[in-house]
Amino acid sequence: MSFAPWTLAIDFGTSNSAAAHSGATSGGIETLSLSHTSNLMPSAVYVAAPDRITVGEAAVDAAQHNPSCYVASPKRLIGADPTCTINGHTMPTYALVAAVLGAIVQRGKAAHAGAPPERLVFTHPEAWAHQQVRVLIDAATSVGIHPSAITTISEPRAAAAHYSRSHAMQPGAKIAVFDFGGGTLDIAVLTVTAMNAFQVIAARGDNGLGGKNLDALVQRWVEDRLTDRDPNLVSWLRRQAPVDVVANLQDSIRRAKELLSESPSATITVPTPSGRTTLQITRDEFDELIGPAVGQALQLTRAALMDAGITHPSQLTALYLTGGSSRIPLIQQRLHDLGPVATLDDPKTVVAQGALVVVGAENVSRQPGSPIIPGAGDLMPSWQGGGSPRSGRRSGRIAAIAVAAIAVVGITVGTVATMTSGDDGSDDNPASPGSATAAADSESDGSGIVTDENQLMALVPGPLKAAVTNCRKSGFSSNGALKVTCSFSGTGALADLGSHSTAASYFIVLYGDEPDARQRIVNIRNGIYSAGKGTLVENADRTSAAEIREQSSSDYTIDYANTATSLEATVFGIGSIDQGRTFLTRSGLIA
Repeated sequence: MSFAPWTLAIDFGTSNSAAAHSGATSGGIETLSLSHTSNLMPSAVYVAAPDRITVGEAAVDAAQHNPSCYVASPKRLIGADPTCTINGHTMPTYALVAAVLGAIVQRGKAAHAGAPPERLVFTHPEAWAHQQVRVLIDAATSVGIHPSAITTISEPRAAAAHYSRSHAMQPGAKIAVFDFGGGTLDIAVLTVTAMNAFQVIAARGDNGLGGKNLDALVQRWVEDRLTDRDPNLVSWLRRQAPVDVVANLQDSIRRAKELLSESPSATITVPTPSGRTTLQITRDEFDELIGPAVGQALQLTRAALMDAGITHPSQLTALYLTGGSSRIPLIQQRLHDLGPVATLDDPKTVVAQGALVVVGAENVSRQPGSPIIPGAGDLMPSWQGGGSPRSGRRSGRIAAIAVAAIAVVGITVGTVATMTSGDDGSDDNPASPGSATAAADSESDGSGIVTDENQLMALVPGPLKAAVTNCRKSGFSSNGALKVTCSFSGTGALADLGSHSTAASYFIVLYGDEPDARQRIVNIRNGIYSAGKGTLVENADRTSAAEIREQSSSDYTIDYANTATSLEATVFGIGSIDQGRTFLTRSGLIA
C-alpha cells in the first residue's frame, strides 16, 4: 500500500522542541504530538555512550542517576565546537541533535503508517551563522534524511508565515516577531514582500535570557522565604538535597510560573527531609520579581525596532509573540507600548507550523523534482546545489582550498540578491574587466555575485586598497563569491596596527553578497562570533558594523560587514581593541 507524501517541520529549541507535519488524513498543517500528553519534548539528552543516547523526558529522568551524562540544552553547544565531550565520550555535536531529531522523526513516521517524510524542514535562529545551521543538516543526514530533502528556514520567518495564515498583509507591511522561549530571546523585524514571503530587515537576541532565568528568580524568592522559617532547610536544598528533590522543586516552580499566566496566585511545593512544605506566590509578587528581566527584553525589542527604522507603534502591523514565556501577562502588557500585540494558538508550536506554510508556498512555484528554495539568509546543503554540474565543480573547488596561516587580504563583493537554489550551467570563466553588471552576467549563478577581480578591488575603500600589495585570486567563499588575497604593505598606513612587528603578521579577509552581509551584521550585533564578549563599533547610519574580539593575549580579531557596499571582513592579528578601532577608521571601513 502506498501512502501520501508528507512533510515534517522541526523547531529544535533550547529547552523544548516542537514539530508539525502535513496530516495523514487531512493533508493540512497539524502539530505533531511528541508524547502521550504534550506537543513538546525536552531537547535534553542523556549520553550513556555514543551509541546509547536517551532523549526527552527519559533523559531528564535518567539524569537523576548520573548528572554527568546529561545535557539539558544541546542547542547551546552548536557553534561552540564541532565536538563535545560528555561522560568521557568525545563525539560530534550534531550527534546530540541527531538523537532528538531521530526520536521526532519516529513519532512522525508512526503517524504516517511507518512512511518516512518526503521532506524535512528545520527552523533556526535568525542570527545563526552558516556553520551552525550546518550542524542541523549533518544531524538530519546522520539519521537517514537525504540532503535533497532538507530545507532550513529562520524561526522569525516561519513565525511570520504562520501569522499570515489568518491575517492578510500587503507588501511593504512590517511585522515584528518576539520569540521568548525557555532559554533564549530573539526579536526580528520583517517586511512583507509577497504572499507568505518575508524579508528579515533587523534582528536582535539574547542567548542568556529565557524562561529558565525567570524560574531562577522564583527559586531565589523561595529560598528567601524559607530562610526566615528554616535556614537549615535552605542549606540542605542548596548543598545536600538529592538530584530528584531539586528536580521536583524546580518542576513545581515552573508549573507555578505557568499557572500565574492564568491565575492570580499559585502554590509551590518544597520537598524537605521530613516531608514537604508549601509557599504561595501571587502574580503581583511574580511581576515584581521578573520586572528587571522584562525590562531587558523590552530594551532589546526597542533596539531591534530602531534598527528597522520603526519609531512609532503605528509603523508596525503586528508584534507577534511566540515561545512559551511570551504568555506571561506582564510581558504582553509592556509590549503593547511598542506595537499591536498578536498571539495565535499555542505559542510554543507556531514556528514549526509556520515552517510548513513557507514550504507550501514555495512548493507551489517550484518545478517538479527541484529542491525547495529557502528564503534569503537561509541555508541549503552545499552538496545539494540544485543538480547543476557547475555547482558540483564549484563545491569540489571550495573543498580543495586550504586555509593558510599567512598575511593575506581576501576580497569579494556581491550585488543585492536573493538566494536561489541552483546555477544556470554557465562556465566558470571570470568575466573580462568591464562593468559590474557585465561581470555578474558573465558568471551568473542566480545570486548576482561579482566574480571579476578588478570590479571587486574597485569597491574596496581607497585607504585600505592603498595599504595592500601583491593581490591575487585565492578561491571562492562558501556562497561561490571570488576571493582575492593581498599582503599588507610594510610601509602602508595600516602597517603599525598588527600584534607583531611586521605588517605581514596580520591579515584581513573580505567577502560576501548583500543578503550575507545583512546576516553578518545581525551576527555581529548579537555577539555571535565573540559569545557576547566583543567590542561593537558601528557607523552613524548603521549600515556598517564591526566587533573586536580577543583571540589571545595581545591578539585580536575584527568581524565586519557593510550592507551598503556588500563587503564583509574578518581581520586577524590586530594588536589591541584601540588598534582595532583605529584600523576600522584609518582603513575607511567605518567612516
